[in-house]
Amino acid sequence: MHSNFENGSLTIHLIDRIDSANASEVEKEIFDLIDKNTPSKVILDAADCEYISSAGLRVVLKLKKTVADSKVINASSAVYEVFDMTGFSDIIDVEKAMREISVEGCEKIGEGGFGIVYRINSDTIVKIYKSAGIEDIKKEINLAKQAFIKSVPTAISYDIVKCGDKYGVVFELIKSNTLSSRIVSAPDRLDEYVEKYVKLMRCVHSTKFSDVTSAQVNDVYKLCFEAEKDFITENEWDTLMEIIDLIPKKDTIVHGDMHARNIMMQGDEMLLIDMDEIKCGHPVYDLANIFFGYKFLKGIGKTEKYLGMNNEMCEKFIEKFTDLYFADLSPADTETVVKGIDTFAMLRYAYTIILASMGAGSERVAEVLRDSVFPNVDAMLSAIRILEENQKIMIT
Repeated sequence: MHSNFENGSLTIHLIDRIDSANASEVEKEIFDLIDKNTPSKVILDAADCEYISSAGLRVVLKLKKTVADSKVINASSAVYEVFDMTGFSDIIDVEKAMREISVEGCEKIGEGGFGIVYRINSDTIVKIYKSAGIEDIKKEINLAKQAFIKSVPTAISYDIVKCGDKYGVVFELIKSNTLSSRIVSAPDRLDEYVEKYVKLMRCVHSTKFSDVTSAQVNDVYKLCFEAEKDFITENEWDTLMEIIDLIPKKDTIVHGDMHARNIMMQGDEMLLIDMDEIKCGHPVYDLANIFFGYKFLKGIGKTEKYLGMNNEMCEKFIEKFTDLYFADLSPADTETVVKGIDTFAMLRYAYTIILASMGAGSERVAEVLRDSVFPNVDAMLSAIRILEENQKIMIT
């Protein structure tokens, strides 16, 4: 057994078997290390542990009572099953060992700012994160599960994996494909698919989520734009904050990236994936993202890469979406709302630049704000006013 101690955390590497024959010896070694280092946290790394008996579990229980912040990591399926079947996984945090996978030769079915989605086989897909750590991934998985519990049709993950030096999440989606690929393969069914898509969006925006996460999109935007404070004037900064403050706060879900490549279809059922941007807020944030994707990306020729559809198909998609989503508005109000959301889409673009550039795109962000957002503040506020007066169009 070997160990390392760093920043108050003691990691102890378990080996072979822990059973009645050696449990007392293992216990003595563990507590000698604790006495020597006085850690605030203990991690038992079970990567090389083949088996643990009830005698071994008693050692773990004593450890947990001695150092409250203790956990087991890299447990094999056999070891994890012992913890789980005996109820010990409710007493101490136990993490399964991650299996290694390769996506070499796999079909890439989607790409966003934070990850790339591949099809592993006919039954499963995997989202490989570009830079997220384990805790961020667990947070996304938890949010997806909470959304599912609240009846939002969401693909539920069942495994966290490693792919080279990156992490991924596996989803079981038998005989499924993306909404964008469905539209491309059956363009004559565009109206039907967009109608289902609008219903899904309204379902999302009808689902209260404040009891799960307190993060408001408004607050997240404000925090993100702090990176630009030194690159715009004080008056421009005040205007930007006023714009965000004037967007009503809501306690319902905002997906954050609800384009047709982040929706899987099993039969005729739509399931959301890519839940890393899910927050609470006003539906206008999701509308802005849709307009950004299907109008702005079309203008710069990047729809194939990010949405899986060519410019012509994206144009048909956004036209049909606008017709259906705003069907209860007058033509004049629809025109006003669309103009305002176009401006919101550019605010979303500025936000995306900050996230993607890690602060290196400040000049471009300032340019987008000055050219496309600040001159159209009135249009944005008019759109919000009309949407608030006709809230039923945004919810089921």
